[in-house]
This record gives sequence, structure tokens and C-alpha cells, in this order.
Amino acid sequence: MKSPKDMKIIQIDITNACVNRCSNCTRFCGHHTKPFFMDFETFKKAVDSFEGWEGCVGIIGGEPTLHPEIEKFIDYLREKRIGAPLKLSREPIFDMQEHIYKKLNNTCSKIGFWSSLNKGYYRHFETINDSFDWQLLNDHNNKCLHQAILMARKDLGISDEEFKKRRDNCFAQNTWSATITPKGAFFCEIAAALDMLFNGPGGWAIEKGWYNRTPDEFTEQLQWCELCSLCLDVPQRISCEDIDDITPTLLKKLQKINSPKIKAGKYCLHDINDYKKHKQVYKSFEHCDDYMQAGSNIRTTTDNRNYYPRDFVIVNLENASSFINKKTDWVILSKNNKDAKKIKNYLKKMVINPGCLYRYKGEYIFNPLARSIRDKIKSPQNFDLKKLTTYYVSDKIIDIKIKKTDYLSQIFGKKFVKIIKIFKYIWF
Repeated sequence: MKSPKDMKIIQIDITNACVNRCSNCTRFCGHHTKPFFMDFETFKKAVDSFEGWEGCVGIIGGEPTLHPEIEKFIDYLREKRIGAPLKLSREPIFDMQEHIYKKLNNTCSKIGFWSSLNKGYYRHFETINDSFDWQLLNDHNNKCLHQAILMARKDLGISDEEFKKRRDNCFAQNTWSATITPKGAFFCEIAAALDMLFNGPGGWAIEKGWYNRTPDEFTEQLQWCELCSLCLDVPQRISCEDIDDITPTLLKKLQKINSPKIKAGKYCLHDINDYKKHKQVYKSFEHCDDYMQAGSNIRTTTDNRNYYPRDFVIVNLENASSFINKKTDWVILSKNNKDAKKIKNYLKKMVINPGCLYRYKGEYIFNPLARSIRDKIKSPQNFDLKKLTTYYVSDKIIDIKIKKTDYLSQIFGKKFVKIIKIFKYIWF
């Protein structure tokens, strides 16, 4: 086992609300009758407890963007851990999968963000990308595997001696994270989730240096390992199947708390005979990202439209006020309708940052979600489109130049464009 102080990441679980009900979820989303939402004072205490610790502090759920104060939480974490805002994801993004691995994968960052790329991610896109250059994003619309968690070792006939050896070498505790929930600090994120699910006694006091505890001090929290199977050779299944693998002991416990997922029949029950029959084909994960590698490291595809523009409204100075409201997505303030349509067709297939003001020739493209203008829009008398550029910081005003190859990429794909370039080089 590993002391939290030696971990690369320690999480803060701010909610277990989620848009998904994944198979074998580490936060058991779908089993709770009511989600929790950490209050801001607890979050501040959690962040402040890491003063002097040089690892990465993560915000995780559930789906953290569902938290009603997520913006406030992110601002506080960024200000305490890294200071000034970052300048990420401001240019239009053609390939989000590629962007995640190239631009949002700073594994040395002092803060990180975990999200399923839902509509909440789009709503808070500006704040997230002003703060995190390490984003562990996974929309779960892929073949990634989740290993069974809710299989009690005693139900499987695992001896005390074998279990202790496996528990002390658990890949999850050694390669994933300790965490803080509203109920305290925990040596392991799964132990914390089990404590929340089954209304356990809670964790350690959230105070500076709590993470310095060593494995010999984990004693009272090790009870949760008895209900967890991540250290064992157990089944794995595709996350988006939404089915949990469980054993009889866990079935009884879940029935007792009126688990919605159990009531819906979203589980597969395994007994000792079934386990012994298939044990030879089961194998535990060994590394922190084995589950993603099983899905070819696909974190998102263009099938996920949650973070793409929903619509563009073309307006001019005279009629803009009648079109801009809280339901409006992107607005093109136009002087030339032809240019407006051209930039609309170009950007609708891109991922663009709602916090930025984009310029194309004489056209201005903006989103009412932008933190620099959203409050002004609520009071039209304070929002003057003639002064639009003055509302944004200069590095969030992005000039767009459309290249022919960009159009070809959108229509035919990158491989086609590469072939054309090679042909041109060879021919001429």
C-alpha cells in the first residue's frame, strides 16, 4: 500500500451526481437515492489542507460540472494552487480527441479535472480551460472497461492470507488516488465511495498533513476493502453497458439502501461456483490507465455533440437585442451576410470556447456564456454591442483565418488532405 503523501494525485470528490450510470462505477453512480454536493467551506478546507504538498489536487465526481458551485470551486482551487489563469483551448479545435492528448495532458500539473464531457462541460468550458492543463476526460461512449468492484472476497472463497497479500498490492490504491469527501479524508477513493454509499463512519479530519499517514495507520478504513474487488481477478465489462457485477453480500446491502440500479435489475450476480468456473479467464488491472487502453484510449469522438456549438444566430447592431437571451448559443454580429454564413459553416463543426470573442473579417462571433459579458447581457442597458471588444481581455479575442485545407479536412477528413499534399509535392 501507499501513503497518500507519495501519490501523484489526491482527489476532492465534490459530488456523486452524474449523467451516466456506468458499469462498475468507482463512485457507484446509480445506487444512491440522493446525490451529495460538497459545500464550499468544506471544499476550501480540503484545498487548504494541501498547502505545501507538491502533487496534483483533482476535482472529480460523479460529474463535477453538475455541482451548482463548480465555477466558484474551480476559481478557488486555481488561485490557491497555480495563480493566474491559463490560456488554453481558445483557438477553434477540429479534433477534440487529439486536443485532449496534445494540449490537456500536462501530467506535472498541480491541479486536474475529471469529466464525462457532458453539457455541463460546455457550459463551464471557459472556466475549466482557464484553469486545468491536465484534464482526464472520458465521455464513456467507447469500449473502455470497468473492473468489478462490488464483489466481496468472502463470497468468492478468497482466504485471509491470499486477500491480505492482494489488498496490500492493490493496483487502485497504488496507482489511483486518496480523496476527500464531505465526510472526511480517505486513504483510497474507493473506500471513500463505499463509506458514502453505505453511510459509514466517515474519514479522517480534513486538516493540513492528513495525507502523511502511512499504511499502518489505515486500520479503521481497511474495513471497506472487504467489500471491494479491485485487487482481485474478477470480471470486467464495457462501461456503457450500465451493468454492475456483484456478489450476494453486496446485493443484500444494496437492497437495504433501496438502490435504484438494483431495483431496475441493472446487475449481474456472481456466486462462488460461478466465480470458480470462470476464475482462470479473469485478470485484475495492473496499471492506472489499463481501463482506457482496453478501449484504445478513445476519450471522445465527434458523435458526442455536447461540447459543439448548438446554433448560430446572425444579427446586426439594429436587431441584436431581440435575438440575444439566456437560451441563445452563439451570436454572429454581422456586417456582411455572406461572410457570416461562411464563418458559421466553418465553426459549426469546430469546438470553440464560449469565453472567447472570435473575429473573421468584419464579423464578430460571441457566446452569452462568456464570463466577461454574461452579467451585462442580463441588463441590456449595460450591454453595448458597439463596445463589444472592450469587454474581453485581449488574449480572448481570437482572429480566424480560414484555410482551404481546413475546409477539405472538414468535408473529406485529414487523411484525404494529407494525400493531396503528398500528391502535390510529388507532382510538382
